[in-house]
Amino acid sequence: MNEKGLAGVVIALPTPLHPDETVDVESLCRLMDHTINGDADAIMIGGTMGEGVALLDSQKRILVETAAAHNAGRITLLATVSETSTKRSIDFVRSIRHCPVDYWVCTSPYYNKFPDPQSVLTHIAEIRGSSDRPLVFYNAPLATGNPVDVDTLDRILNMEGIAGVKDSSTNFGLFMEMLRRYPKGDRPASIMQGDESVFDVSLLLGADGVVSGGGVVFVELLKELYATACSNNPAQSMELQRRLSQELRALLGPRAGRDWVAKIKQRLVDMDVIGASHVSAPFLTNIDTVGDE
Repeated sequence: MNEKGLAGVVIALPTPLHPDETVDVESLCRLMDHTINGDADAIMIGGTMGEGVALLDSQKRILVETAAAHNAGRITLLATVSETSTKRSIDFVRSIRHCPVDYWVCTSPYYNKFPDPQSVLTHIAEIRGSSDRPLVFYNAPLATGNPVDVDTLDRILNMEGIAGVKDSSTNFGLFMEMLRRYPKGDRPASIMQGDESVFDVSLLLGADGVVSGGGVVFVELLKELYATACSNNPAQSMELQRRLSQELRALLGPRAGRDWVAKIKQRLVDMDVIGASHVSAPFLTNIDTVGDE
């Protein structure tokens, strides 16, 4: 039985930045308030949407310390500790373990290739063992270059101290196999969907929740989709998913792969939530003036 409580709509926050790529703490606090006021169930910081791997270590600590202090226990808080090696992840965890964070989030290590599943299993186990906080495994093979198969994901889900898995593999067959193996209400930890294109069907078939970066500007719509799917209303859930997908396509534009971070930040600027749309290099900020070449 999953009693660890990670469920619902988790919003992966972008990190507001100054032009020199230091954290804009005032904008971060406003962004957290915006998300909490939208009735999100949890906030995740420093992930893919948060440009966590691009920030200097000092700025990552400021991000976590600021978010934890401003949160003051109002909402479940997840902090990403992904790194290129086990030792680097553990070192970062130790540098922020004084912060009141509910869950650490960690991907497989990135850049180097680790084809043996035991590398990832050991990586996750050692990071989890370095702290008294539960850990969420973030399956993001397109970003890390280190995919895990369904049996490895199964073993991670059953590790001591693992609160859940967030699957952003876009491999729906893998995700479905996890739901088949562990029906809702009878699983060792939470199973969360990170692919924004299949939130409706994932929830209808038993996912515990969703994790969304683009959803930071559509929190209320995501909450409605979650509630509708959990009420087992397929037709309305699919309609809400269609609306979400349309909104995201309109927001990100025809070059989503290039523009996604800046576009989402610019929308938050337009909503008077954050002060500027600065992104970490080599992401592009002046996206409307850059050609296709």
